[in-house]
Amino acid sequence: MGIFDKFRKNKEETTSSSEYNNIVPMPTALPDQADSWQTPMLLGFALLSSETCDWESFISYLHKDAEIVIENQPNEENIVFEVEGMQVVVAHMPAPIPNREVEECCQYNLLWPEAEQVVATHRSHVIVSVSGAPNPIAGHLLFTQIVSSLMQMKDALAFYMQPMVVSAESYVESAQMLKDEELPVQLWVFIGLYQDEQGRSAYTRGLQNFGKYEIEIIHSEHPLSDVFEFTMMIVDYIISYDVTLEHGETIGFSEEQRLSLTLSQGVAVENESIKIGY
Repeated sequence: MGIFDKFRKNKEETTSSSEYNNIVPMPTALPDQADSWQTPMLLGFALLSSETCDWESFISYLHKDAEIVIENQPNEENIVFEVEGMQVVVAHMPAPIPNREVEECCQYNLLWPEAEQVVATHRSHVIVSVSGAPNPIAGHLLFTQIVSSLMQMKDALAFYMQPMVVSAESYVESAQMLKDEELPVQLWVFIGLYQDEQGRSAYTRGLQNFGKYEIEIIHSEHPLSDVFEFTMMIVDYIISYDVTLEHGETIGFSEEQRLSLTLSQGVAVENESIKIGY
């Protein structure tokens, strides 16, 4: 059984008792992209407090947690290997990410107030990429296992995938969901929040990696915490059941709830997004 198969099997077996039963599934490909869309390369960065990378610990954690064996040793601070046809590159850069790029993104990560102070101390970083995945879930599963192994090293500070910044401890904790055959979608899709006198809003970054439109909630009257929770539930539903939300349809978590879906130019994201009337 491959890296992806056991997760899909688990989801299929639990669908009948899912909390999502009241949502009607919709087509599963972006319009006009079903034949041409391919799983994109995943790219992220592990921030370290030291100028070196403890490759021995990384290789050990990867073998222990994911049963992935790396036979070739690091060559000039790089490790290149393959898992089930997917190509993995892990490269250490003995310097911080320049131009305060990560620090600037910390302002969008409201769930980690101390993020900027912590990431400002990083002295080097590790670039992680996964390409050639047969589908988005398989690529993200492998990517998460690799990053989680890096985040367990004693010098690991945080994971960065613009605009997402996650502490090492939080990343490892969320990645533990894989052991229960659950998908840690909070590590795969960033949810941004903001508010003004017109209401509370949310947007996603990362659904496009699954061939889906990003989603937005604009000027909701609900508390910001509820907006975040609702958006996360929608993200989990979209990824777990490979659903594409369609313009003009409705969505809801009960028979009474019917929230409008509108496809239009994004407000806080590039390109078009699906707006949910929440």
